[in-house]
Amino acid sequence: MTELTQMSLTEAAEAVRAKAVTATDLVEACLARIEQTDGSVGAFASVQADEARAEAARLDRGEASGPLHGVPIALKDLFFTEGVPTEANCAALEGFTPDHDATVVRRLRAAGAVIVGKTNTHELAYGVSCPASRNPWNPQRMTGGSSGGSAAGLAARHVFGALGTDTGGSVRIPSNCCGTTGIKTTRGAVPRDGVHLISWTYDTVGPMARTAADCAVLLDVIAGFSDRDPYSSKMSLGAARGPAGLVLGVPDDGFFDGFETDPEVRAVMDSAVDVLGPIVGGVRTVRVPNTAEHFDAGAAIVFAESAALLEELRASSNELIGEEPRAIMESGAAIPGTALAASQARRTAFERAYLDVFDDQGVDLIVAPVNPNQVLAHGAVDLGGVPLIPATTQFTFPVNAAGLPAIALPGGFAADGMPIGFQIIGRPFADRTLAAVGEAFQHRTDHHQQAPWL
Repeated sequence: MTELTQMSLTEAAEAVRAKAVTATDLVEACLARIEQTDGSVGAFASVQADEARAEAARLDRGEASGPLHGVPIALKDLFFTEGVPTEANCAALEGFTPDHDATVVRRLRAAGAVIVGKTNTHELAYGVSCPASRNPWNPQRMTGGSSGGSAAGLAARHVFGALGTDTGGSVRIPSNCCGTTGIKTTRGAVPRDGVHLISWTYDTVGPMARTAADCAVLLDVIAGFSDRDPYSSKMSLGAARGPAGLVLGVPDDGFFDGFETDPEVRAVMDSAVDVLGPIVGGVRTVRVPNTAEHFDAGAAIVFAESAALLEELRASSNELIGEEPRAIMESGAAIPGTALAASQARRTAFERAYLDVFDDQGVDLIVAPVNPNQVLAHGAVDLGGVPLIPATTQFTFPVNAAGLPAIALPGGFAADGMPIGFQIIGRPFADRTLAAVGEAFQHRTDHHQQAPWL
């Protein structure tokens, strides 16, 4: 591993501004790292080496300006990039080449980022395992999904930052599995036009990096209203609040009813609370809605919306869509309108119940595991006979239902050396505060600094 690729995003950006390195230096270091190690990791669906070199050379001819000037970034292969295929790991989209950039991609470029490639995803983002990628910590284990390629590339030191999407955990689960950091953003805080979606109301775009400080930089670049996304909010992200003025809520035992939470996962969360306790203004036990109150309704909404969003693709290329996403869309198309309306009503009630945790129980943050399980074997299709999506999203999917932000942070390691993380959930539009709390946690721990041996 070269010294350059070990830097954080913020360190790399500062090195360019200080003229200690050039954009070309960073790009060449990342491309060399990808060539050396991605054969065993499979983080990338495609690498745009020539384009990245040309952009780095262009940036080197000018003065550093934007916060990402010269920093290599990767994009989950759902984000439209002008002239570059955006195929979502789906044969039905093979050769699909957008004629424009997604809004968030335009914002990255305007900030000086250099896009080096598109990362692998679970097909059409319909899953939590990302079979095309392998975990850099152990190739026999999964990366998590659907933004698994982005997290794997970050852990393998291929790039300094990446973008992912999160419908029910797809930024947080890969971050948890790969020992990286990621933010599931507030509903509507980051525009999604020019992104392959599966849900109008659950999908979010979020920053992924190795540190919370890095995610904060990316977040500031991509967040903000866009009239190209009808679901984009005109409400701005709130300013970051210092941890000392915040109260952390720790869920009571009822929150963990359902799928059994692995003892090592629970221990990592408890250890994180011990670290956070002296940082925040207070810690108290709270009653948080259990996922059982949401999962069936949420699944009905996402499945039905995905069937509608991809109706044209299904009509033209259904036989080229994989069995898993095709089955989900078919089940979504079969949901009666009355059942869907009932699910929407249940989701709204669930959102209110989650917001009441903050409003009625006097907390600003909620800590929780990301997954109830440790990192599963690559190729696993169930957990104890239960399909992976319901089995592994017990603590993530409800956050999407409530439209809340959450940050996934590395919290330690299992006995077998695999990463284990946790998440902190915040009030709507408190994304910057979550990044600040994450940064304070990472000032007192070094889990995020650990790197897999490749």
